[in-house]
Amino acid sequence: MKQKLLTDIELDVHELKYLMDSFTKEPTPTLSELLKRSITRMQGRLDELQQEVDAVQVTSESVVVKEDEEGEIIVAEEKPVVVVTEEGKKEEPAIVEESVAETVVKEEEPKSVVLGESLKLSAGLRHAISLNDSFRFSRELFGGDTELMNRVIEQISVMGSYKTAVAFLSSKVEINEEKEAVNDFLELLKKFFNQSA
Repeated sequence: MKQKLLTDIELDVHELKYLMDSFTKEPTPTLSELLKRSITRMQGRLDELQQEVDAVQVTSESVVVKEDEEGEIIVAEEKPVVVVTEEGKKEEPAIVEESVAETVVKEEEPKSVVLGESLKLSAGLRHAISLNDSFRFSRELFGGDTELMNRVIEQISVMGSYKTAVAFLSSKVEINEEKEAVNDFLELLKKFFNQSA
């Protein structure tokens, strides 16, 4: 459940980024409504994830989260320290603040053009294609025919090999390897068939 929820949240983020880019370039009432729905759906999933986190029992150790002058996050955990004397008697525990981790929180740039690369392909080829890539593949590879793209993806996802999938794809659309979208789609297929094999 948690992995599916995280995957859905990741897809929501990609969708939201695409919609915000489009909305920034040309704000329309339709895009505004889509953005509101996307944000509401993401908030619901984030609330569900928070409920799952809250449901897990955490030990009663005290954790303190601070930021230093440079904006780095410092997590300190207060742990009781038991001191044993030479005579073998335990003394009263003292609380010592111990630095657990020091992390810089920065937004990372995607490492690849294919956004679906970070998703688990075992969930199916359709789930591995982000909304952003779906629009791009539909426009640049399938000539704007979303229905054709969806039918081709469904049929490819049940095929047995990469070679068969590429042969089928080339019977449906022109495969011009000079186009970036074509190479990205073929790379996605390679990963799909390597993982499912």
